[in-house]
Amino acid sequence: MSHKLFAQAQKILAAEKNIFPSEQKFFKHKLKEVLSIALAYPNRYYTGMSNLGFQTVYRLFNVQTATECQRVFLPDPADIEEYYRTNTPLFSLETQKPVRDFDVLAFSISYENDYLHLLQIMELAKIPVLRKDRRETDPLVMAGGATVLLNPEPLADFVDFFFIGEIEPIVAALTEILRRGKEKELPRWEILRELAELAGVYVPQFYEVTYSAEGLLTSFCPQDKVPAKIKRVYLGNLDSYPTLSAIITPQTELAEMLLTELSRGCSRRCRFCACSSVYHPHRLRDGPELKKVLLQQGEGVLKIGLLGAAISDYPHLLYLGRELLSSQKSLSFSSLRVDSLNQELADLLRDSGQKTVTIAPEAGSERLRRIINKGFNEQKILEAVDLLAERGVANLRLYFMIGLPWEEKADVQEIVELTKKIKHHWRKKRRGLRGSEKISLSLNSFVPKPATPFQWHPFAEPQQLREKIKLIKKGLAKEGGVSVNADLPKYAYLQALLARGDRRVGKLLGEAHRLGGHWSQAFRTVDLNPDFYVLRPRGKEEIFPWDFIDHGISKEYLWQQYVEAYQVALSSK
Repeated sequence: MSHKLFAQAQKILAAEKNIFPSEQKFFKHKLKEVLSIALAYPNRYYTGMSNLGFQTVYRLFNVQTATECQRVFLPDPADIEEYYRTNTPLFSLETQKPVRDFDVLAFSISYENDYLHLLQIMELAKIPVLRKDRRETDPLVMAGGATVLLNPEPLADFVDFFFIGEIEPIVAALTEILRRGKEKELPRWEILRELAELAGVYVPQFYEVTYSAEGLLTSFCPQDKVPAKIKRVYLGNLDSYPTLSAIITPQTELAEMLLTELSRGCSRRCRFCACSSVYHPHRLRDGPELKKVLLQQGEGVLKIGLLGAAISDYPHLLYLGRELLSSQKSLSFSSLRVDSLNQELADLLRDSGQKTVTIAPEAGSERLRRIINKGFNEQKILEAVDLLAERGVANLRLYFMIGLPWEEKADVQEIVELTKKIKHHWRKKRRGLRGSEKISLSLNSFVPKPATPFQWHPFAEPQQLREKIKLIKKGLAKEGGVSVNADLPKYAYLQALLARGDRRVGKLLGEAHRLGGHWSQAFRTVDLNPDFYVLRPRGKEEIFPWDFIDHGISKEYLWQQYVEAYQVALSSK
């Protein structure tokens, strides 16, 4: 056992501040009927504690009857070596209890590229990675979160059950089934069978999958009378549950900041965006009620982070922002929509002291913005830039995608031209203001996601994406004050594979884990062509691995949106 690892956990805990101290469990239960949950974020503490969804689930589990939840994170690389060197089983943060001694290991997953971390956490905890190898004494492994809501199938061989949706409406019923199963010492199979009847719960062992000789999915059949469709669960009234940080820590990206959710979902219907598809309907929190909760729970906290898919669309934003500023709070805003940025909101940004603002043109050309249904033109972008520059914002972050459907070289070149125009407006409006301005571009390879109109479209060839990145960097190389950061297309390729794959992709994932993360070697050793999932266009009638999930939007509607996007592409040539 490693005293060094235990001491590090105690140091992290000592720096934390609990926002809901009256609900803190202190984790001293000894009763047999108490359900213990290890809630794991499959990345490092620094990243996980900036995730509001993870913190929300942590709090929700801990307020349930006779339930205690402790946190688990992927250790830093040096600490992973220490775990292996000392043969220490991975333990929880709160009490340093071995993860394998919990009743449930629950993963909160936001990004497909964290799937390897999920398997590494199980290995470090000395829990069998494959669900078929687990014993009755092993924890039940659960997973939920954004990627699971879209398509859990690549993880089907590793996870005992998934939760599809927003957990607030059924967290009490879920923990009650698990707690009762523990108390009665029911076998795993019986607990999972009962869970399979609960709304939003998917137990992969009760579903049989078949494929054609060409590799296409031909059937997805429920066994033992479980539901044929898993209906996404969502919270109707956001005000019935507070969604804000449970714990504040200095050791994270958003240090010492209380995060809160303004809205869930999005009404904009951009065709590339999974958020508007699977988190619909668009729901809003009541402004006065949210202000009350923030001031009550955030006593002593100076920074408030306002989160939402399109927070500048939030109708109470000006009211809430002004009230928080008058209470001596500083504000931080997530990405803003340029077409809803007005003088009043720009004044609020100025008064909050925010020096860096992110806007997302997504595409450089008007043509591509029409294809993806991004409803604003270049003039709106430049007007937003003027408003921000005039109010002293010094740093501007621009978010663009490359590899969008029916993208042409001219569309990519337009990213360069639009950035130059933005820089011209930025400097002109900031003339005479103190401080040097910086514009940074974030280039991200477009990944077609399940449950969106572009789910039929292939991922772009990685070599083509690299060439587009090179073109943009070269075009902006001589623009002082402009920096370009691009993701690596090879990692976007993996994201597309894990986002769009079926159960067979689990073989690739398992092999990549066995090989220490060497995907290229896994592609050579497993008889499965990843290009089949990533680079192949889909037919209208193809059965998708995620079609068993009822996201609440029909496949026919998504197809019609895809056709309309294609018609825009044809008409704009």
